[in-house]
Amino acid sequence: MIEATALAAHLDGVLQDATVPELPNHYRARFATITNLPDGRRIIIATDRLSTFDRIIATIPFKGQVLTQIARFWFDATRGVCPNHVIECPDPNVLVCRRLAILPVEIVVRDYLTGTTGTSIWPMYRAGRREIYGICFPRAA
Repeated sequence: MIEATALAAHLDGVLQDATVPELPNHYRARFATITNLPDGRRIIIATDRLSTFDRIIATIPFKGQVLTQIARFWFDATRGVCPNHVIECPDPNVLVCRRLAILPVEIVVRDYLTGTTGTSIWPMYRAGRREIYGICFPRAA
């Protein structure tokens, strides 16, 4: 855990905006500045902005770096399972990607059972199912 005083020393250096005027076709999303290059590449620069209900409410030092590096880890780890859009990561806050059409699938990785909907693992397990989505779960102790 990082001490609050250590983070406070970086409050003046948070990345609130990452707009590069010389780059064409950029827009400011909730958490990042995104630039679409003419050659089909997309540059995503994660900022330290924190938003809720589509409003920027604060900045947190290193938030953009942490999110980018977590995403980079999972894109690298799953590349053999499912190709992705990442070309390179030239900076801790930056992903250079291929533009693509989104496939509306979300994957959530957790190390515990959770959920409340009928498609969540926890309600199925609690109801007695032990084979869920092709995975065999042990009986409760």
